[in-house]
Amino acid sequence: MLVLPAARERVRASDGDPGRTTRVLVGNDFSEDVRTDRGWTGWWVQRIAWFAEEGDTLVLPTHPEEAFLAYVTALTGVRRETLSIVVPPTREGSEGTLSPARLADPEFVASLAAAIGDREVSHLSALWPDAAVARLARTLGVRSAMPGYGFVDQAGGVLVNSKAVFRTIAGGAGVPMPEGAVCTSPEVAEEAILELLDGGPVVVKHDYMSGGRGNEILTTGEQFRPIGARRVIRVAGREDVRAYLRERWDWLTSGGRGRPVAERYVRDSSAYFSEFLVTDEGVEFTGDGELLSAPYAVGQIMPSQGLEPEVLGRIVEGGRRLGEALRALGYRGVLGPDTIVTPEREVLFTEYNGRVTGSTHIHGRIGRFAVGDGFGKDRVILERVWPEGWSTPSFSAALDTLRQAGLAYDPATRTGVVLTNAFDNNNGVMYCVVAADLSSAWSCDRTLKTLFAVSEQSVGGSDRI
Repeated sequence: MLVLPAARERVRASDGDPGRTTRVLVGNDFSEDVRTDRGWTGWWVQRIAWFAEEGDTLVLPTHPEEAFLAYVTALTGVRRETLSIVVPPTREGSEGTLSPARLADPEFVASLAAAIGDREVSHLSALWPDAAVARLARTLGVRSAMPGYGFVDQAGGVLVNSKAVFRTIAGGAGVPMPEGAVCTSPEVAEEAILELLDGGPVVVKHDYMSGGRGNEILTTGEQFRPIGARRVIRVAGREDVRAYLRERWDWLTSGGRGRPVAERYVRDSSAYFSEFLVTDEGVEFTGDGELLSAPYAVGQIMPSQGLEPEVLGRIVEGGRRLGEALRALGYRGVLGPDTIVTPEREVLFTEYNGRVTGSTHIHGRIGRFAVGDGFGKDRVILERVWPEGWSTPSFSAALDTLRQAGLAYDPATRTGVVLTNAFDNNNGVMYCVVAADLSSAWSCDRTLKTLFAVSEQSVGGSDRI
């Protein structure tokens, strides 16, 4: 549970004198229990800097990019010199991630204790609710400072990020979702897919992958362009479905660690997210937005634009019910349910994310605190994954280009481009455009293409989140 909308002053007050207390914020990613493609995220987790307050202690898998850290703290008003950064010793193959072994390393624990000094740890949390973080809290003797410690300690983070468990919780809470099933075996998957295919295309989902990269669509009809999925596969009947599952089961289950989901794929739907903060006091709605895919995640619009109030109300109501269900189980932290709105304006929930998501720092810090009270009123944010075909050699180079073009975010006008993360060690930096309206935001985005595009292939993105 990090600092979120409407909570900044409350947290500052409750944490007391920053010289006598510190918060420990752990910049981790998916745990080894659910995903193995984790070493690349050293740049991605640096977004935790947006949540830092003065006197905080940040734990990261690699030393953060100082240019990015200076940029963020200038926008948030946090003095960089008050922040402590602790990086555990690296182990072969784990340089870009905070593995359980790195978080338990005695040398790291000693370094973290030294950084904390004689200050009281008023709060300890992480981007991802990993049991290894609970063990760290226990080792430091500060388990009471970690919201939801008991839940996370018993691998609760796996439950609140599982698409299979989501369907169980949503079914029990009466939250609407697409017709479908949790596939506990290839045989169960085969029957579920065949039954669903009678009514149209079916999407088969990996339990833990995100951004659409864990989804594949099966159809008995014509081929079509996938949105929110890797590909569309035409199947003629049982034998084709069985052959597909035989070929893909190991991938779909991460070698048996997860349970895939099969559900109705509703074409021509729009995708939205809502976010909530689940605390001891209740479930607080903190933000919403539209999810853009082509075919994978390529951006977000925050807050949602053009949704009928009644439709948005159903999105918030269903999300709150999911939050209350997980709160009763002991989960504490950010909850981000995803939904689709069908052409008939039906609201169907498709998954939840019990972690600090790729949306949280955009609406929760950049929107609420950098943009201010006008966010969602006279300002909208268009967030973009760095498009394919664009290139920049570094974070600093990207920022210099924006400034020279007069496009960098200006707090005085509350418009412009905000770089939202560190350099991705490849060719890009994720960013968002703050504008008076969505049309102006897209216009600015088209101008960015003239600055950074190196080829005509500039649709899509490198999102692996």
